[in-house]
Amino acid sequence: MTNPKRIVVLREPWSDFYVLAYDGKTEELEFEETRAWFKAHGADMIKLEPALDEVQNFQQTIVNIADFKEPVQKFPGFEPQV
Repeated sequence: MTNPKRIVVLREPWSDFYVLAYDGKTEELEFEETRAWFKAHGADMIKLEPALDEVQNFQQTIVNIADFKEPVQKFPGFEPQV
């Protein structure tokens, strides 16, 4: 069973952060954190690299993950609920 998800990736000019927007949520991550986030959520890393290059050059793109996964939390009781 697949769970497709559309992620909008934005970057302000001269910024070191990427903004990921999906399902009404947003996350602001640095470059390596963004790659780790996509890897943890089941993205195809080979197809992701050109998309991140596009964001670097044009400030936005849309990434479709065919089988979106929520990563398992190791210690869910210890993580703060904000």
